[in-house]
Amino acid sequence: MADEIDDPGVDFHGGMGDDPDQLDGEEVMEDDPEVKEIMGDEVDDAADEQRTNIRGSGNAPKSVGSDQEEAIVQCDTSAGPITMHFYRSWSPHGYDRATTLFEKGYFDHSHFFRVVEHFLVQFGIGYTTDKELKAFSQSTIPDDPKRPEMLPFKEGMMSFAGSGPNSRSSQMFIAYDRAGGLGQSPWETPFGKVTSGLENVKNFYKGYGDMPPWGKGPQQGPIHNRGASYIESDFPLLDKFETCSVQRMNQSGAGVIKDVNVIKQSGAEVIKDANVVKNVAAEIKKANVVNKAETKEEVPSFPFTTLLILSSIVLSVLLGLGYMRNKKKKKYNKTT
Repeated sequence: MADEIDDPGVDFHGGMGDDPDQLDGEEVMEDDPEVKEIMGDEVDDAADEQRTNIRGSGNAPKSVGSDQEEAIVQCDTSAGPITMHFYRSWSPHGYDRATTLFEKGYFDHSHFFRVVEHFLVQFGIGYTTDKELKAFSQSTIPDDPKRPEMLPFKEGMMSFAGSGPNSRSSQMFIAYDRAGGLGQSPWETPFGKVTSGLENVKNFYKGYGDMPPWGKGPQQGPIHNRGASYIESDFPLLDKFETCSVQRMNQSGAGVIKDVNVIKQSGAEVIKDANVVKNVAAEIKKANVVNKAETKEEVPSFPFTTLLILSSIVLSVLLGLGYMRNKKKKKYNKTT
């Protein structure tokens, strides 16, 4: 039956506007064509009613990031590490929601609750007790424009699951190798892909199959109602996330140029400051040269003049003494 399923669905029940006590085993997938065929118009009527009061926290804030932003998301899982690459240019609203949920740790320790061989892996019902984060995860975002050039879905591509126009919230899926029929619904605009660890994704436990009536896997209502205990007690072999880390990257050329200009401006300021220092140093050096010149002209001139005068006096004294001595000597000779 897996090949006949062409829509990963989101169950409106289970903490999203309904009484959780009435959900065990009673939820239906309104957007699955097989369910509609079985249940008829009752499903459509119920879905319309649910859409009027779903996501009590209202719509999510508008997207504000750069269209060129990308994110690398690295996660440890029970089957091994995986790396995902998200592109805002593919799906701005989807990118913002997915990246933020991973950053906030919403998916940490949550299970891959729907693993259908050759079709898809679905996840996105977190176990957080943070009321604000839970409300954020349940709020809906607008659909992004379709990307027909990216169809058919290739193995490893990622998109949101949904239940109608503008219904994306927190549930997502990773496509397997025969998911080529995906991408036609309004909510199935891809936002990223698995770039490393795809073998680990392909090794996720598939023994339970799809959810009823197509398989024996878990139902979404009890996950919302009972949390991780439901999976661990009834479906203990399902794989799950451990923890994830997110690295955002801005690939915008304008952003790069802006950064370069900042560096250039900073460099110009440094050069300017350096020139000021050089100019000050030059002035100091010039002043020192002037002071030395003045010292050479003024300081040495005083001792030299004084020495010359003193020398003249000494010479005059010596000459005088010599004259007086000669005169006495002549006078003595005449006497004798």
